[in-house]
Amino acid sequence: MLTYRKQIPIIATPDVLVCGAGLAGIGAAVSASRGGASTMVVERNGFSGGFFTAIIGSAFDGFVDERTGEPVVGGIVFEMLERMGVIQPGTGPSLRYNVNGDFSFVEMHPDRVIPRCDPERFKRAADDILEDASVEILYHTQVADVVTEDHRVDTVVVSNKAGLVAIQPKVVIDCTGDGDVAAWAGADTEKAESLQPMSLHFRIAYLNPDFEMRRKCASVLKQVHNAGKLDLYAGPYPATFSGRDVYFNATRYPGDNTVPEDWTRAEIQGRRDAWTMFEAWKEQLKEFEDAYFVTSGPTAGARESRRIVGDYVLTGDDVREGRRQGDVVVLGAWRLDRHPATQAGYHEIPWTPPYDIPYRTLLPRTIENLLVAGRCHSATSEALASSRVTATAMGMGQAAGVAAALAVATDGAPRSVDVKSLQDQLVGQGAILEAPESDVVVGNPKW
Repeated sequence: MLTYRKQIPIIATPDVLVCGAGLAGIGAAVSASRGGASTMVVERNGFSGGFFTAIIGSAFDGFVDERTGEPVVGGIVFEMLERMGVIQPGTGPSLRYNVNGDFSFVEMHPDRVIPRCDPERFKRAADDILEDASVEILYHTQVADVVTEDHRVDTVVVSNKAGLVAIQPKVVIDCTGDGDVAAWAGADTEKAESLQPMSLHFRIAYLNPDFEMRRKCASVLKQVHNAGKLDLYAGPYPATFSGRDVYFNATRYPGDNTVPEDWTRAEIQGRRDAWTMFEAWKEQLKEFEDAYFVTSGPTAGARESRRIVGDYVLTGDDVREGRRQGDVVVLGAWRLDRHPATQAGYHEIPWTPPYDIPYRTLLPRTIENLLVAGRCHSATSEALASSRVTATAMGMGQAAGVAAALAVATDGAPRSVDVKSLQDQLVGQGAILEAPESDVVVGNPKW
């Protein structure tokens, strides 16, 4: 054990500090700053975007009611789609969308708009929206420690090329995905005994993809798996950005990404498995005749790690039954997509109706000036299988950012924010807080 003393410079005292600039962090930082709070966001990568950019993702999961294609998360999600040129300004609420860009769902509803998010377009759009909102951005900066006093976050210590430096905000929003700030501040957190596996996505170019290619790819992976050349794998779940390139969500590695050794092994094994898959497809499938392995994701993505214990814990029954909540701040709509840590191939993903996510799930029980947004919010492991995804996270972030600005304008305590005022502001910003009605029967993807 090493103990040492060091004076650390305080580099900033913003009203609101957002830790992590993934989907939740972008929503939080933009909405807090637009709400009048001086806002800083720190991000360990050299770019924003989280799942879309650091992992390579395809679309806003949780964005729509799968029955009708009607959006259930609005606000900044619409704005990002506009900034990337996916939709025309002002048209967002009137369009009908596919669930995401995965071939399986596109095959089910080929007539709907795909809310596609190309990683490089998303990076640029994220930079622009943050700067346009006057958010102070610090990339290559990672939370290293938290100092608390009287159940409040007093100081967040971060690490970057300046060394260890300190930031002293009035309100903190934890959008790290892993609940780093909440955990290091002493908030109550939980982890499932069996976490969903991590995945390293990868991108292949010069393909001629169609819906049959997906099924052919799955058949090849099953053969390779049965031959003992590939252990755990997912799907595969392919999606295309341009029509000539495909990103694959196909690797699985069981472990906990808050354990550095596990995350390291997920990266190494993920790259090995990705190349095993690519080489098998190139050898056996004509569609891969001219294929080129472009890149694997900058990082392996985690679906689940720490979850805070908040003023309310979202449950699996809340999700399955589409329950309404008086303090709703965003709707969830993704299937119960719980990737197994011991099963290769496809897994069951039961449909869910749109459901309410309460503001209380963003409030850690024991820390007064801290909010969370994204997959570290207060939910059971089962409920998180749905609420963890991209559009839902951005909607949570927008709600947390508005709440933080309201808190700064009063007593600095997010827990004392008037929920009706919070909801009114969110609706005024284009958020959707009422679930659409539908009697349409939902089908299952043709795996």
